[in-house]
Amino acid sequence: MFDRFPEPVPDALHAVMARFRADERPHKIDLGVGVYRDDSGASPIMAAVREAELALAREADTKAYQALAGDHQFVGAMTSLIFGEEHPALREGRVAAIQGTGGTGSLRIAMDLARIAAPGARLHLGLPSWPNHAAIAAAAGLELVTHRYFDATSGALDLAAIEAAAETVEEGDLFLLHGPCHNPTGADLPPGARSRLLAAVAGRGAIPLIDAAYYGLGDGLAEDLQILRDAAAAVPRAFIGVACSKSFGLYRERTGILFAVCAGADERARVQGQMERTSRTLVSMPPAHGAALVARVLTDRHLRTSWERELSAMRHRMLGLRAELAALADRAPLLRGVDRERGIFKMLPLTAEQAEALGRDHAIHMAPSGRINIAGLKAGDAPRLAQALAAFSE
Repeated sequence: MFDRFPEPVPDALHAVMARFRADERPHKIDLGVGVYRDDSGASPIMAAVREAELALAREADTKAYQALAGDHQFVGAMTSLIFGEEHPALREGRVAAIQGTGGTGSLRIAMDLARIAAPGARLHLGLPSWPNHAAIAAAAGLELVTHRYFDATSGALDLAAIEAAAETVEEGDLFLLHGPCHNPTGADLPPGARSRLLAAVAGRGAIPLIDAAYYGLGDGLAEDLQILRDAAAAVPRAFIGVACSKSFGLYRERTGILFAVCAGADERARVQGQMERTSRTLVSMPPAHGAALVARVLTDRHLRTSWERELSAMRHRMLGLRAELAALADRAPLLRGVDRERGIFKMLPLTAEQAEALGRDHAIHMAPSGRINIAGLKAGDAPRLAQALAAFSE
């Protein structure tokens, strides 16, 4: 049977990573993989996470399995973080939650639940988007329906296409919305447009699926979380998948959580049970280490303060880099609008050949889609990037 598998398709982003590692030029720039980097180019362990990890190493006394729903302290702490203490959905007992293996695993559970509840369910996805969204939908057996979210050439959202797509959803479908800091464009929906989309989707019996991976890196932690809280309050049902990779720097720990906002407490109990049955077949019991770290950071006052302070510093570094790039937009018009966007990503209107040429001729390595990780810029890199991009603006 093994001979029936198709030839492997190389992962484009991992190919970029390999070219960067092989590049021996000292001035090389890595704008590819989507991890936060500091001024030195390192992807650091956050101070609060390191302190929590040391404490956990001293105190942990078991490696036994967790419950099907995950680390209960982690689930409770993340529920409080995302919803606050007085959210109406919490007061009414309408929120089901389960620990997921990162954002990917959390989204997979949501898509599996949609297929179980409605075998003909479709995922409506605005493009460009994180490539794994479509791949997860395919693995879960959902039909994919796409629409244009962003026009890289004009650097603007296609609100007409997005809102038209919301009018085509059917009962049981999923409509994917990004949380703050859209991946890969950095261009978020205006509040009014987000509200209209939620109303349109819910009004047709479809379920918003919100992918939140970059909270705290947009307009501030409180402001970013308010986007999720408002969405959860605006509709009777929603999935919210939350990753801890970016905001806690726990990329390799695969830590995340899926929330399901339900129409009532009885429905919540059924959804919770199905979440756990579905997760059981995917990972059995979820991994413990990253969840324990997040729980400790969020429930220890000292660590929580340290985490929020460092997260804010990361956000301000991104804003500073965006301002620096925006100041160079006259030299490189492709950078226009970068200061109006948020998060670590910017989408440049480049062809795959142009992106490859930047790596070959300028040691500037990026995804072939034109997505750049702004956090990959170190001191002095922004002018070099602008100079290299200027050739494509002529």
